[in-house]
Amino acid sequence: MLFRSDKFPPKALASGHQTNIGARVPEQMNDKGRIVDLGDHRAVRFIRHFTASPSEVWSAITEPDRMARWAFPGDFEPRSGGTLRFDLGEGGVSEGTVLEWDEPSVLEYEWAADTEMPWRVRYELTSDGDGGTILTFDHILPDPTVPEFAAGWHWHLDRLATHLAGSEPPDVASDAHFDDLLDAYRAGLGSGP
Repeated sequence: MLFRSDKFPPKALASGHQTNIGARVPEQMNDKGRIVDLGDHRAVRFIRHFTASPSEVWSAITEPDRMARWAFPGDFEPRSGGTLRFDLGEGGVSEGTVLEWDEPSVLEYEWAADTEMPWRVRYELTSDGDGGTILTFDHILPDPTVPEFAAGWHWHLDRLATHLAGSEPPDVASDAHFDDLLDAYRAGLGSGP
């Protein structure tokens, strides 16, 4: 199942719901990635809600030992213009550049990969007004319309949610959940606002 409403607090994240201190949950909140137009380029965008605070989510996406639990080990030089390095296991080591570092709100970076273009992603974290975090994740490069990329990021973000909920995702490169996601994205990668 691609959209699991049990991941979100009951009624607290209904489309356009006003949280009790005024933050507005985006109406386009959805587990499944959508193609969005960002002006000079497109991206596959995921919007996720976590009960963890923005600083806790920031820690999970930037600290090497925590990144390794849901994605792959990486080191960041914590500043815009800083360097980054990912250990992709059998895929080798990949290096790149931090394009934006605004702790704990925005992280954007790109890195070299086995593609013609570098990979580029952006995380934007905002408070939901109740102590949790709304994460907007954009995969910008390479081509965001490739189903394998959407399925891969969806799978990784599900693993991030598992990690933030206090459980450890299995140490695997792929699984049946990824296969199901890939089938779903191959059937159609929608577009959104």
